[in-house]
Amino acid sequence: MDFPNSEFWNYSSQIWTLPEVEATCLALQSDNDADINLLLYCCWMGGQNLCLNDDDLQTLLDTIQPWQTIIKPLRESRKMMQQQTIAMSAKLKDQTITHMNEMELNAEHMAQLALEKALKPETMPPCNTPGENPSGDIDCSLRNIKTYINTLDGLSSAEEIMPQISQLLGAIFQDEEAVQMAMMGSA
Repeated sequence: MDFPNSEFWNYSSQIWTLPEVEATCLALQSDNDADINLLLYCCWMGGQNLCLNDDDLQTLLDTIQPWQTIIKPLRESRKMMQQQTIAMSAKLKDQTITHMNEMELNAEHMAQLALEKALKPETMPPCNTPGENPSGDIDCSLRNIKTYINTLDGLSSAEEIMPQISQLLGAIFQDEEAVQMAMMGSA
């Protein structure tokens, strides 16, 4: 498919290749039904020192919901096909899984395009005053993620997934010390 240029997609594609980002995001998705696109969006906005509030998050959740009704069945079907013995040749099965994966990735891309257009960054408040905090990107990303994870069903407390969030932020920002300081400061 021929997609328009997207800063958010470019950001996501770049950090997805960093060690532990993919595995941590997939674990958060699998274990807590977290939306990877929203996790990445929180970090993308945080990296721009932009702070998401509850209204922003509701707008993002409303934007992503229709896409999830497309993406989740594609993902579940692809996984089922990978795990099940299907009465077809291995070559045909592999081709089908490849096509399903491509459809899922295209839907993820379209979801990110929708998220990128959902909010106007110029109207969002900064998380920190410039120069106020040297690890401001991490702090802001953490605030945004906490705002998001407070909307997840099935979590008794956001604290139960903080080790995974810490791991994700460490993988993205490549600064474990600053991440640990941000985690302690937000407790």
